[in-house]
Amino acid sequence: MRVGIIFVFMDFHRKGEKYHGVLQPLIGPLVAGLLPKDIEIEVVNDTWEDPHWDHDYDLLFITGMHSDFDRARQVSHYWRRRGAKTVLGGIMASTYPELCQPYFDAVVVGDAEGSVPRVYRDFAAGALKPRYLSEAYDPATVPVPRFDLLAGKQMIPLSFEATRGCPFMCEFCALTGIGTRHHVRPVETIIRDIREGQRMLRGLVPWYKLNVVGFLDNNIGGNPAYLRELCAALEPLDLTWGSGITFNVLTDAGMVETLSRSGCRAMFMGLESLNPATLKDMHKYQNTVDEARRVLDQCRRHGILVESPLMLSPVTDDLEYIHSIPDRLRECGLHVPTFVCIESPIPGTPHFHRLAAEGEAFLPNALLRDFNGYTLVTRPKQESVEDFTKGYAWAVENIYTRKARAARLMQNVPAFLRHGYFFPALADVRDNIFHNQAPHPDRTYVTGSDVEFPEVRRVPLTDADFDSEEERQAIMEPWRVTDERGRVLPLWQHSVKVFEGKGRISPQARQLVATA
Repeated sequence: MRVGIIFVFMDFHRKGEKYHGVLQPLIGPLVAGLLPKDIEIEVVNDTWEDPHWDHDYDLLFITGMHSDFDRARQVSHYWRRRGAKTVLGGIMASTYPELCQPYFDAVVVGDAEGSVPRVYRDFAAGALKPRYLSEAYDPATVPVPRFDLLAGKQMIPLSFEATRGCPFMCEFCALTGIGTRHHVRPVETIIRDIREGQRMLRGLVPWYKLNVVGFLDNNIGGNPAYLRELCAALEPLDLTWGSGITFNVLTDAGMVETLSRSGCRAMFMGLESLNPATLKDMHKYQNTVDEARRVLDQCRRHGILVESPLMLSPVTDDLEYIHSIPDRLRECGLHVPTFVCIESPIPGTPHFHRLAAEGEAFLPNALLRDFNGYTLVTRPKQESVEDFTKGYAWAVENIYTRKARAARLMQNVPAFLRHGYFFPALADVRDNIFHNQAPHPDRTYVTGSDVEFPEVRRVPLTDADFDSEEERQAIMEPWRVTDERGRVLPLWQHSVKVFEGKGRISPQARQLVATA
């Protein structure tokens, strides 16, 4: 028995490059941990390396982002033609299972822990079902991930989740689309995973990486009392760790001190925008622009490097604001964001459905693969399409200047070193030296006319893989989300909200699977 697990990826910068950064997908080792130990398992993060096209699988699990779904269909078709059964999971599968169904042998709605063991048992019995619904999240079912299967293919090999979800309801977030929830795991299971992970990885990765942990949580601070408990358990282990967190948690000076004592040296925080009107439109009420400088200074004093992205909103941002961003970044002390993207209404989110209800809020013939944050898919309300995309290109060019990077390093590195925090100083130097935001020279940043993703031509399908021209088009042609007038197509109007309060499975999800 040979099982594959592939997280598909298309380079959002349209260069066909891989991403070898810290935030690698964790779903592969997690799914592998839910499978029997005596079978052959291969995990491929398409972010790091291409799938091995000459490998054969009996069962293949596939996942990815909404915008990567064109590639997911092609990958599934490639291995289905070669005898494998394919299973799709992830947020796209959960919010639009009926759209996904024709291209996979099975579709999973919800979490992996409450579904993957059933999928495998049914497959082994020759009784794979077309659709599976996970049970409600149960921390007791979370296995130790198979860290060893991605050893050498992960900047931080010991990466996993302590919590799942986020309690906030930011309108643009895919987590809000599937249903707001926040779950925590018993602290002793986190320590178990660290100890077992160190044992698995010993001899496979450099020794110093065994004491670095990446918690790939959406918001590790969603439950502050739990975070304090986790920090108390981590403190004696003498680890260096980082995670994702929301702005409001880092406003608490006591919490920042607690994080620092436990070994936290980096946090990815969604500052999102320096425009209060944009934060209000996003429903991101936990962020306060006026507090940004204090929060960043506070983290710096305690040896925590804060990385944060910025989003430009076609709804609220105009050229005057865009041109003010470099000054605002300097004033708040961030200087250089992790990346700058365009707020994208991910299908299934409240933001998407709000714009869909407006009629023609989207651009004509918007492609699903362009809903990735780096291509404009909505009609700007403050500027023309041409001016807004020129403004975005200007921002990318003028934010990541040598002067801005030098200013960031001059502010961060001496402050960290002065207090004996070497890890965040080195991390900041690395990030700023190797950070590359140079765009593809032919980018238009407009859906339908932008540079094609090289990955959509790299799955080695041949004429023999298609039984008809209709099948070829269904697999190879990019999916559209809007019509020629910019109205959302009917098939995207009705998404599934999987989770209700406290993570209960919704009646809508149960009914959808029951009728499959």
